[in-house]
Amino acid sequence: MIIAEELANEADRRNDFDSVVLPPVPVGIAPYHGHFPGTLSVSAETLRQYVSDILNSLSDSSVEIVMFVNGHGGNGETLRNLTRTVADDSTVDLDAFLWEWMNAVEDHVDHAGELETSVLLHICPDDVGKLTDGDAATWDDTVDGGVVNRFTEEFSKNGAVGDGTAASAEQGEQLFETATDALCSFLNRVI
Repeated sequence: MIIAEELANEADRRNDFDSVVLPPVPVGIAPYHGHFPGTLSVSAETLRQYVSDILNSLSDSSVEIVMFVNGHGGNGETLRNLTRTVADDSTVDLDAFLWEWMNAVEDHVDHAGELETSVLLHICPDDVGKLTDGDAATWDDTVDGGVVNRFTEEFSKNGAVGDGTAASAEQGEQLFETATDALCSFLNRVI
């Protein structure tokens, strides 16, 4: 959420059109992290209903386009489906798009791995805790065409994937700039 909010704010500062950054959604879809104490999660239905209610509250305003700036992989499918629903609904007077910073950078972004941690070191270095090295397996590990891992604890002792110890604020600044440029470019394409 921190990365997505900072990217949205930076794109808002850089763009030449009238825009507003709405408050972020603080809790997303993350039941696969649930075995780690303190994990908060909502269902896909809850996220969809919450975001739909926000869209409905905007439909009577002068807002024409809503851009979901997503920073959590677990929310992607639900938000992607919601943008399709909005686009297909002729009774709604606004359009919605999904943009994910994780897809705007060249490399694969692991959960609490090098890239995600680097961006956080750039944005909020005092809030980054102990950097850890995650385990080698991922959610995407497959055997005979089937996904093996369903929960993070099945392949990670600490919830991290990848090597957060290799992160740096300098790399995070470069990634942040790349992602911001991509977001601004995407906004200009759809607006």
